[in-house]
Amino acid sequence: MNPHFARLRAARTAGSGARKRWSAAYSGSALVGQFLFVVLMGVLSLSTGCRAVQSSVEGIVTGEAPTDHTYAGRQHFPVPPTEAVECLIDIAPHEGWQVVSTGEEYSTHGIQGTFFRLEPLKPTDEKRALSGIFYAEPSGSYVRVSEQNGLPESLVGPLIAAIKKNKHDR
Repeated sequence: MNPHFARLRAARTAGSGARKRWSAAYSGSALVGQFLFVVLMGVLSLSTGCRAVQSSVEGIVTGEAPTDHTYAGRQHFPVPPTEAVECLIDIAPHEGWQVVSTGEEYSTHGIQGTFFRLEPLKPTDEKRALSGIFYAEPSGSYVRVSEQNGLPESLVGPLIAAIKKNKHDR
């Protein structure tokens, strides 16, 4: 055999072994990469899928479908919760409601806001007692707007007008 061919054959054999080792190492890292990609996709799909769970749970608990996805059925006010409840007490009788009780709402973190309980002045089938909470937030307060558990839609407009009037009178 020609000595040049012997060297070429030896180089090919050594090169193919290195290629096999590299190929085996690449396939292992490729599997790890594919595994990480699948895990990442799973985490992303779960995190985006769980965003809808909160609104679905609210619908199940209250029996209502959320109407405004931006605010999750909330109405924000530029006043603290106690002042919002005082305005509610003033306007409720003009709208066919009366505020029968109020108080501070507590959690493990302290006072969260002010609760209220509304009853219709004249009980009917369509109007029944409701309760809700004006929650404190840095810009004032907010309340859930709901016909079953929160501030009725019919009181939102008059309450906003009363709050604006009280702020203007100061």
